[in-house]
Amino acid sequence: MSQPRPELLGNSSDGTPFLIGQRCRHCSRVAFPPDPYGCEACGALIDQLDCVELRAAGVVQAVATVHRHHREVPPTPFTVAAIVLDDGPLLKAVLTDQSAGAQVGDRVYGIAEPPDSSPPLRFTREHGGPGVDR
Repeated sequence: MSQPRPELLGNSSDGTPFLIGQRCRHCSRVAFPPDPYGCEACGALIDQLDCVELRAAGVVQAVATVHRHHREVPPTPFTVAAIVLDDGPLLKAVLTDQSAGAQVGDRVYGIAEPPDSSPPLRFTREHGGPGVDR
C-alpha cells in the first residue's frame, strides 16, 4: 500500500483540514497536487510558484461507485467523486460512506481521517468542521 504524502495535507488551528497546492505568480493558476516542474498553463518555472492552502470544500462534478479494485483498502464498495474545490482545482477523492448518494452539484467538505487511514482525507456532504462555510 502506498503511504499518504503528508506534505499535501494540513490542519488549520481550528482543526479544519486543507490541501497544500501551488499558485502561479504569472497567470494565477492554482494546482493540486503541486507540480514539481512549473506551471502547466503558462510555463513559469517552479521558482515562480507559491505554496497555498486550499480549503477542503467544493462542488461535486461527477461520481462513481467502485465495486472492485486492486487494493485491500478502502474496502469495496466505495464512492469516488470529481470535486472542483472552492479555491480552484479539480481533484478526485473518496466520499464517506454516509455521502455515497452524493450527486452532481452537491457541496462537499473534507474531513481528516486518522493518520494511518487510507485515504487520509475523505469528503462528506455534511459540514466538514469549524471554519468551513456551508
